[in-house]
Amino acid sequence: MCTTAVVTLKDESSSEAAIAALNGNMFGEHKVEVKFNPCNRLLFVGNLPPDMEDNDFRGFVNSHGAIERCFLMRNDAGKYCVC
Repeated sequence: MCTTAVVTLKDESSSEAAIAALNGNMFGEHKVEVKFNPCNRLLFVGNLPPDMEDNDFRGFVNSHGAIERCFLMRNDAGKYCVC
């Protein structure tokens, strides 16, 4: 089970830096996947821990670029969407 997130950073260079720094890194016991979405600022971040909190995730990404918009996907019951 994993959680997926979508992040929009302020500019493309920040997105490139975040991918280089975060892709393949461990977050807790999870090796995360970070890659470009079709738009060069929108990042897909997969295989996050299912109990990930928004603030923890923002802290994980924010040091690599200013976040314009960020959310963890949840279902109608408020539970994180899982793979």
